Amino acid sequence: MKKLITSFALVFSAIFHADAQVQYLPEDTVVFNRFLQYSKQGDHSVIRIANFFLEAPYVGGTLEGEGDERLRVNLRELDCVTLVENVIALRLMLQSDSHTFDNFCRILQTIRYRDGNIDGYLSRLHYFSDWLDNSRKNGIINLPENPLCRSFTPGISYMSANCNLYPALRNNPELCNRMSAIEKNVNELRFCYVPKENVKDLGAHIQNGDIIAITTHINGLDVSHTGFAMIKNRTAYLLHASTEARKVTLSEETLHDYLARMRNNSGIIIGRLVK
Repeated sequence: MKKLITSFALVFSAIFHADAQVQYLPEDTVVFNRFLQYSKQGDHSVIRIANFFLEAPYVGGTLEGEGDERLRVNLRELDCVTLVENVIALRLMLQSDSHTFDNFCRILQTIRYRDGNIDGYLSRLHYFSDWLDNSRKNGIINLPENPLCRSFTPGISYMSANCNLYPALRNNPELCNRMSAIEKNVNELRFCYVPKENVKDLGAHIQNGDIIAITTHINGLDVSHTGFAMIKNRTAYLLHASTEARKVTLSEETLHDYLARMRNNSGIIIGRLVK
């Protein structure tokens, strides 16, 4: 019965918001309203908004689903990317004149989809380097450089090389070929990344609330994890949806130490909200 009620709620939400292609559960509006009350009790900084989600469970794959591509909103369960997206969308909503769930969804769509348009599975920004570039073009973030930066090119190919792992691409050579073309375009981008051994020396070049995109040595991938920088005693820590802790948490170890013990991590790209 519980499963039936949940399925009905999903269908109801999708139908009720068909024009906006939005899908969510009633519980998500409850969390949203709770956040609005929380936002009245302090500042609207990125880190304070991210703190609202501390202890929320880590759940991967919440953006996937059967049927047409939709803006799937889930404020109850987060992975590393959806944490970043939801926090930024809530921050931008609070800075707007409309503190409504519909406006939050509109902003989230702008962040998650290429140029803010939902046009099938491939319109979603599946690679974080593509996500960063889209947000930069839309004036949401900038990508500050610093003296410790080195040039970074995405080098992505994982999805097109493993189409069988993605239900939307499996048995669909046309979509798989189109994903390969997207990857080639993204691979022409250039970013500034800081090698992980230099992160401890960033000092003032990393700020409270900066987006942290962790680059990887894994073949065909660009970024393996994301989160936010929290500065304590002039030292950066990572606030993130952790696969190890299975929840949103602030790492006890410094960002430098976190990166050092992860063999496949190569460094970080820093993103910073424009306003």
